[in-house]
Amino acid sequence: MKNRVIVGLALLAWCVFPPSAWANAGTPLMWAGMLHLAVGNALIGVLEGLVVASMAGARQAGAIGLMIVANYLSAWFGGLFLRGAIVAALPMDLNNGWLWLWIMVVVTFLLTLLIEWPFVARLFREDPQPWQRSLRASFLVQGGSYLLLFGWYWMASGTSLYTKMHVVRPGELSLPESVWVYYIKPADGDVYRRSLTGVGEERIFGLHSADDDDRLFVCPSAADTNRWDLMARLETGDHGNPKIVPVLTNLLADAALDWRNRQTDPSDPARYEGTWFTFGKVPRLKAAAGSAWTFHAGFWPVEGLRGEQATTGDRVHFAFETPFGSWAIRNAVHLPNDKVLFQLGHDQVCGFDPETRRVALLWRGRGPVPMVPGDGERRVDARSWP
Repeated sequence: MKNRVIVGLALLAWCVFPPSAWANAGTPLMWAGMLHLAVGNALIGVLEGLVVASMAGARQAGAIGLMIVANYLSAWFGGLFLRGAIVAALPMDLNNGWLWLWIMVVVTFLLTLLIEWPFVARLFREDPQPWQRSLRASFLVQGGSYLLLFGWYWMASGTSLYTKMHVVRPGELSLPESVWVYYIKPADGDVYRRSLTGVGEERIFGLHSADDDDRLFVCPSAADTNRWDLMARLETGDHGNPKIVPVLTNLLADAALDWRNRQTDPSDPARYEGTWFTFGKVPRLKAAAGSAWTFHAGFWPVEGLRGEQATTGDRVHFAFETPFGSWAIRNAVHLPNDKVLFQLGHDQVCGFDPETRRVALLWRGRGPVPMVPGDGERRVDARSWP
């Protein structure tokens, strides 16, 4: 019977929302959640009501009605609001996300038992052993329903970040020594710089950023188009009119211009989008120009980061989107030595090696911009470079 429910929900989703709609108007997980909240609870309530009525010797109609109400309450209040509040409070990052996911699987099941047990107990109120039998029935019924929902959501989730990649320490990535990264530190909203080789961070500019959509970017210098200006884009409440702040100007360096802005006027900083829209084809530093790898960051978290090696045909993809947390890939840049620097979620600056399938959390930051100092008098390997 439970298998029939899964098939029925899948067919309903397929008929009402064709595959093209799934791709263009959301993710499978979003649709799975909406179908569950809208109609899935009613179907599960019918099944649970029939089982509990049989165990309690109660009227089927009354049991079905109670269990439908219980499932909607559990899904909307427990599954949506309580679960959302718990997930928002978790110190989840790349290094512990897989553990927290499974902890939340258990926590959500316990919340379901807690919320729905009083409804089951009501049907056993005339039983000689109401507590024992209602608890046993609730565990049996909720356990079966939870397995059903777990399978439903698992099929719609994206977990390849953990199931197909290796989460490692930064030192295991062999990141290029020549690259320096500018970024916004979430703790104070100011601009900092550090080397990928592990050199400590250095405060560069007092930006006082306060929005997750704020980021850094580069544009050709107004004084010399062969040089770069490092700019900050700050949200103002009017997305079409952001605040553009110069951070450092006239830098002799190898930097990467967003692919989207190559098609517009790169001298107009107001055309630059915030972090949420920095997806698509991953731009390269010039030092990575000869790489056979190309990368693409998807808009939705489940699309993640994709890469393809033109010579060997090797492909790689990872993503993380689950009911207990999801992270989009943003501000990605193709580095030398076939590495990728990117922002995971709101504030995780990460590195990726497609050859070894290794991913590492480097530090906390927003809107990262990697640069390779240019040759000549500005070429340094110490902290004196701007």
